[in-house]
Amino acid sequence: MADVVRVFDGDHLRAELVRRGGATLCVTFDYRRLDRAGFGALSPSRQIAAAGHDQLMIATRGNDWFINPDTPALEAVCRPLRTAYGAARALGFSMGGYGAFRFSRTLNLGHVVAVSPQVSIAPDMVPFDRRYRQEGRLFDSALGDLTALHDPALQGVILCDPLNLLDLTHARMLQVLFPALRLIRLPGGGHPCTQVLRAISRTGLIQRLALGEAAAAGALQQAHRQARGQSAGYWTALGRAAAARRPDLAAAAGWRAANLAAADTGGVDEDGDSA
Repeated sequence: MADVVRVFDGDHLRAELVRRGGATLCVTFDYRRLDRAGFGALSPSRQIAAAGHDQLMIATRGNDWFINPDTPALEAVCRPLRTAYGAARALGFSMGGYGAFRFSRTLNLGHVVAVSPQVSIAPDMVPFDRRYRQEGRLFDSALGDLTALHDPALQGVILCDPLNLLDLTHARMLQVLFPALRLIRLPGGGHPCTQVLRAISRTGLIQRLALGEAAAAGALQQAHRQARGQSAGYWTALGRAAAARRPDLAAAAGWRAANLAAADTGGVDEDGDSA
């Protein structure tokens, strides 16, 4: 039976540890929610439980990318907690993907799976990305700077929609800081790039990837390829990308998107996926 302990309870950040006696710690991070009204409920992952690992769940009160007055205090709690485990892995979506990299050194992570993450939301660091300007105005760029966390040994993958040029740029910037990371491209997946997989209820493949299942990456890409043809979001993204140089392809993609729109379930109003 799992023992759930709140190991950090701050005004801005919370962390709960699900203890099962595992030798591996799996860390999951909250994601940006457009309807956020304080802390949400923390729900342990069934797949992490089935693998017998302990889980550390990190949540934030606001859409602040975990950068706030509680950040140093949470790090101080995480460092000794990590020493009880032989290995640590992390999974995060969008804002949560950034969180995985921000706490990678504190948690001595060996493996990260980040879905459509950001390298920063500071306007001076990413002037090309205006999606998070409201949150970025309050972002402490010094406390949130990932450049000092450069780690050539950190393993893992970044999942990204290559047709989303903003997310692709963030992914490539992260690869400069963490060069051992692989980029898995899910064209037309949107933000986060798992929307095609969500529509066919295959997001569990991401958890399997985060848990280190060798075949998960191939299975995930295959599932995306097989399903994207029936996704209006995929065809819309393809048409947008092709508009400048391939107007014929753009027109065909637009026609396909319009025909699928009524049945497509790809659109979401949040940055996350269930962990």
